[in-house]
Amino acid sequence: MKSPIDSRARFVETTATLLRRQGYHGTGLTQIVKDSGAPKGSLYFHFPGGKEELAEAALAYSSVHMHDDLHQIIAAATSPAEAIEAITTALADRLEASDFLDGCPVATVVLEAAAQLPGLRAVCSASYGRWQTLIETFLIRSGIAKEQAEPTANLVLCAIEGALLLSRAHADTTPLRLAGTQLAALLDGLRSPA
Repeated sequence: MKSPIDSRARFVETTATLLRRQGYHGTGLTQIVKDSGAPKGSLYFHFPGGKEELAEAALAYSSVHMHDDLHQIIAAATSPAEAIEAITTALADRLEASDFLDGCPVATVVLEAAAQLPGLRAVCSASYGRWQTLIETFLIRSGIAKEQAEPTANLVLCAIEGALLLSRAHADTTPLRLAGTQLAALLDGLRSPA
């Protein structure tokens, strides 16, 4: 017999996947229950706030996983240029492997529902904030001046998000891969001489 924790985790993981692919409005509770295989009766036990509460938990889950993935890639890199190339390559490969369904784990919800649902907006905002801070911290450690690191991290995140969106729209990872190459060149030019 599956534990209640397993049911909660299945709801969150399934919802995270569906939100990434279909957005908030395109994802219904019936589909979540069906795809998760978790008992329907336990949905409101775990998420008394219904779909919005479940979506917030799923977006937070996705955000943590994306942060962990980015952290691993950055930790293995020897320079900001190498890190950005590795990040955009990993994202492009993942996008291709999903047949262009799996872009950014929060962007689809941001674009369609965050303006109307403050709880979702807060989770998405916090996600982007953590990712930008991760990039900024790495840039500073890599020799980019602190006063340049914040706006540069913002630019990097904006460029990657935009490139992911274009790559999904075109069903072609060229925009994402080109963005990685251009960002890498930019970051190499910002590093302080050793």
